[in-house]
Amino acid sequence: MERQSLLKEIGTNAKLQYLIDRTKDRYRPIIWPNFFAWKPVTSITYETLIGEAGIGAAASVVAYDSEAPLRTRRHVKKLTGEIPSLREKFRMGEKELQDYIAMSAGINGDAQAIMKLIFDDVKLAAEAPHKRLDIFALEAISTGEITLSTTNNPDGIVTEEAIDFGMPSANKIGTTGAIWSAGGSTAKPISDIMAIMELAEANGHKIDKMLMRRSTFNNFRKADEVKDYVTGWAVGRNTAKINVSLPLVNEFLAGEGLPQIVIIDASIGIEKNGVISAYNPFDQYNVAFVPTGSLGDMLNAPIVEKTFPQKHVLYANYNNVLVKKWGSTDPVSEFTGCELNAFPSWKTVNACYLLNTNNTTTFE
Repeated sequence: MERQSLLKEIGTNAKLQYLIDRTKDRYRPIIWPNFFAWKPVTSITYETLIGEAGIGAAASVVAYDSEAPLRTRRHVKKLTGEIPSLREKFRMGEKELQDYIAMSAGINGDAQAIMKLIFDDVKLAAEAPHKRLDIFALEAISTGEITLSTTNNPDGIVTEEAIDFGMPSANKIGTTGAIWSAGGSTAKPISDIMAIMELAEANGHKIDKMLMRRSTFNNFRKADEVKDYVTGWAVGRNTAKINVSLPLVNEFLAGEGLPQIVIIDASIGIEKNGVISAYNPFDQYNVAFVPTGSLGDMLNAPIVEKTFPQKHVLYANYNNVLVKKWGSTDPVSEFTGCELNAFPSWKTVNACYLLNTNNTTTFE
């Protein structure tokens, strides 16, 4: 049977919210807001309009007293689907509750240890849905798709096919020379970047950043072409010693009017059978070329339990995540849960580009 939280330090919705608010500085950084912005929606069904970042046509020069030319409305592709629910919960069993009782007993009870015991589950629950949104965002940006597999969603929904965001096939290319890991004189990373930039310019798109894994950047900096370009530029500035570092490379790229490199270091835990393994959703070989500003919306659908709260459950909010605590009997347990209904809407996907550094000429 379910009952209200067993922990006296929680007690009320206000106390649970206070616990979350006063410790916000302890939460780990969220990655996805760098690319998407919250957008509340009223339904779990979503509709993404692809093509909003297309190039616009200039007005025509016409004679006075003449009719204005009729323009063709830009074609917009629609991607529809259902916003998923992101949930998990943690259980404090009788052993953990015995520890809680022992720490709470007596005048010299360890208040810091008690709060850590209580807060750790609240923190993990509050962060968990945002970690899934990080996975959604980084996988989509680096591959054009989102997958739900036994690897990245072992105890949830597994889809037969990837969720394709509709990036034009022409926006995805391979290398102009050898693959980047070949290094030396055969890999041509600068030429590859320029090929993408020329393609984007022809389509009327402005690229601001290149996103890649650190291992990809390490391959990039080993290529003779990169060393020659950066060294030639740096020596011209009377630099005594050349280290092809990320800051120096980005300074060179800025001088050439090329996008800046951003390293994506993401290690997100995936739990399977009680074991948590590190998972990086950003593709290990692809470089994503993205425009400035937001790439789209993070659609946030209503949560039914917010409309119909249960009497025995305590509620609070962390960055749109519904955090809840409740107790149960037989056996006596304390639960901490979370819920968030959200999914990215990538409206500028047609203005983004992918380079597969492990494949020549073609993307796949």
